Amino acid sequence: MRSGILLQRCPACEKTWAFPRERCPDCGGAPESFEASGRATLFSATVVTRAPDETFRALAPYRIALADLEEGPRIMAHLSAEAPIGAPLTGRVEEIAGRPIPLFKPA
Repeated sequence: MRSGILLQRCPACEKTWAFPRERCPDCGGAPESFEASGRATLFSATVVTRAPDETFRALAPYRIALADLEEGPRIMAHLSAEAPIGAPLTGRVEEIAGRPIPLFKPA
């Protein structure tokens, strides 16, 4: 299964990050993009009851998580079900409210 979660890493210093950049934030090297495994650990989670716009208000309440990806970076994502902190997760990018958003579920 493909996750669709894209990351970047620097071949020179081996730093990995989630947000696209033209240069490595550590050494200035040219990054390469790759797809994350989709495996993560739950760092934190909350339930959103007051959504930021009309599109997401139709989905409220919904869970948001901070997930520590197996590859290193921590990302914000939607969470499909309640899970304890430290729980293993699996995820992929799905269309939510017309936008591509990482969605994780307990493994």
